[in-house]
Amino acid sequence: MSKISLQMFTMREHTKTWEDFKNTISKLREIGFETLQYSIPDAFDAKEVKKVFDSFGIINDSVFCPSLKLEDRLNTTIEQCELFNTKYVRIDSIQRGLTDNASGYKMFAHYLNEVSKEYKSKGIKIVYHFHSFEFKRFGNKKGIDILIDETDPEAIQIIPDTHWIQSGGSVITEFLEQYKDRFDYVHVKDFAIGAMGEKWEARPIEFAPVGEGNLNWKPIVDLCKRLDVKSYAIEQDDTYGRDAFACVKSSFDFLKKIGVDD
Repeated sequence: MSKISLQMFTMREHTKTWEDFKNTISKLREIGFETLQYSIPDAFDAKEVKKVFDSFGIINDSVFCPSLKLEDRLNTTIEQCELFNTKYVRIDSIQRGLTDNASGYKMFAHYLNEVSKEYKSKGIKIVYHFHSFEFKRFGNKKGIDILIDETDPEAIQIIPDTHWIQSGGSVITEFLEQYKDRFDYVHVKDFAIGAMGEKWEARPIEFAPVGEGNLNWKPIVDLCKRLDVKSYAIEQDDTYGRDAFACVKSSFDFLKKIGVDD
């Protein structure tokens, strides 16, 4: 089983209808994907999604639940975990109103500790997805540090995202080493620079297929292999008019070439 996965947010424009969803899964299987990270929309039936995945020999490595719905959707989310045979529930980011100070991050961390107890009793981990805004500094700590330090390590994980770590001003390998006991999956997303904007000071940051941006992937992958990362999930938030399937194929082929699965 390949360790190269795909976060399906990348394909959101190609999964709006049931037929588009099935066609997209077929095309991704042709590229070589055996594992995906798919958040099942309310309009789709989880059991039918599972049938499509099974028909193509694809695994959904985790399920999704909005962070503020973890308690309300407890039974449904656990049922989906059982359906897809996974022990990981991905959640969205901290709410905007809590990011202004350290107390907000501590409050959200304590909330996650409380609502994760039932999941923890089932052996299920809550997995937090961050962006760059969590790297805002509050004294000696960044928001992401507070969130990680204040949450139960047996219940709460993160999914490190290479692009957002770089964008947040941290060294990717140092961040991964620091929190090596808090993640099993990594989001591999390249960090690119676009054309100059109107101001010299503008930061024209873009997303790019893995291997087509500015990140030095060898030390990142070497470290992830040493840490025995379970899955490298490709994610590209925007393809800027390029074909999304061509972009994820470029990423997939690059990761294969540099030995992610060796």
